Amino acid sequence: MKNNQLRTFIIIGLLSILLIGCSGGIQKYQSLSAVNDVEEVQTSQAETKEGENPVEEVSLTTAMDVESAKFSIKADPDLQEVIAELYGSVFEGEAPLFVDENPDLIATRASGNRDGRPYIQPTFLPDAVLIPETDNLDVYNFINFAISPDGQQALIDMGALPEIISLIDQAGNLVEIQQPIRRVISAYGPASAIVYSVNGWDRLVSAAYLGARDPQGAAAMERIDPRFPDLVGDAYFSQKEFNLEQAAKLEPDLIIGSFRSAWIDTVKELGVPLFMVEAETSQQLREAVLMIGRLFGPNSQAQAQAWVDYYDWIIESIQGQLSGILPDEKPHVLFTGTEALRVVSGDMYQTTMIDAAGGISASAELSGYWNDINIEQVAVWNPDLIIVPPYGGASVGAITENPEWQIIDAVMQGQVFLMPKLVVPWDTPAPDSVLGIVWIAELIHPDSVELSCAIETEFFYNTFYSYAITKDEITSICNYE
Repeated sequence: MKNNQLRTFIIIGLLSILLIGCSGGIQKYQSLSAVNDVEEVQTSQAETKEGENPVEEVSLTTAMDVESAKFSIKADPDLQEVIAELYGSVFEGEAPLFVDENPDLIATRASGNRDGRPYIQPTFLPDAVLIPETDNLDVYNFINFAISPDGQQALIDMGALPEIISLIDQAGNLVEIQQPIRRVISAYGPASAIVYSVNGWDRLVSAAYLGARDPQGAAAMERIDPRFPDLVGDAYFSQKEFNLEQAAKLEPDLIIGSFRSAWIDTVKELGVPLFMVEAETSQQLREAVLMIGRLFGPNSQAQAQAWVDYYDWIIESIQGQLSGILPDEKPHVLFTGTEALRVVSGDMYQTTMIDAAGGISASAELSGYWNDINIEQVAVWNPDLIIVPPYGGASVGAITENPEWQIIDAVMQGQVFLMPKLVVPWDTPAPDSVLGIVWIAELIHPDSVELSCAIETEFFYNTFYSYAITKDEITSICNYE
């Protein structure tokens, strides 16, 4: 996975030359001490508007540094001291070389990309990014340090990041978390997927997984994260069970779980911060991703925001492309569960996905969680299309080969489909579900939706999992057979 991350930043470096544009704003942090062994500090007054206080631009290099510097840096004036501190942490006793032109690395305010597929840059402070301009290994080592827990600690020590953050989790609890977090147990599958999607995977010491329980999913998960076989914690940590003895051995500094977990009171014995997640609506999922991103620091926070922007762009694109379709023209979709006659309710995330994709959930009138029904109720709804989940032993054949289902139009017309997954079922309230929305939209509106499941799948896993998904995997996933 670390090689994947390095390759990702190399790609970022090559693309940055073409894609970097204007820069936005970032708060100024308190003045920091200079790097050791800096022999000369030159300050020059930056250009200011009339009546404004001048901003001091600091040069922390000497003529000797020009020859000995590992790489050159162009940094915004208010970021130079922070960069100098970080540089000294990586290259002990050395000072950075700041330049105005042709740098190897740019440290600047993030320009942002809130429209379309996001372009994510390594973020070391809120809204401050590092952009490699040349293929220099020392540059990438510096970037990887700056966004790592050790880099966060260096920034905390210099007062540029907070030592403790306070968040209200999705169960309404105020949680204080010491920064940086380094050892995390995720006892909730959707939360584990979020941790991977916000680039916090290397902090996991144990995790519950969803779509990685079968051989195909496990093999894909191990390609994404080679540590996977040792990280699987389903035998110890889930919504139903939490093994305190095993947790104590792992020495976590954060536990993430579902607010529905049965062990919430018991786990308090560990004295470890517990962050609870609940994501059965689009808004709750957005909030969960953003909060977990914040737990892991500025780089994860930026990646979380990028996912939210991407999610919103996908939904808005589908809505725009289907704007000419009247409500009574939308197909009725029945989403079944691990049993053929178990269906989602109107309160569940799958109903939200169907709506976002331009359909109508046949069982939207139901409430609560999974509902058990009878075939007569299915006949009353008579859905145009049926979707089966890729977990719990559910299968298309359990419906299409069952004689009592032959009275349903969707079955007679061959409109029963299996929801895809790679390592997370695409109907799960997790970041991967954005692909489930695209897949459903293409399925039920093939002549109107211009998005491509194949294109978005490749983009998503490359961007949010740092995983170069293969063409064969894409073909296998994005099918409607």
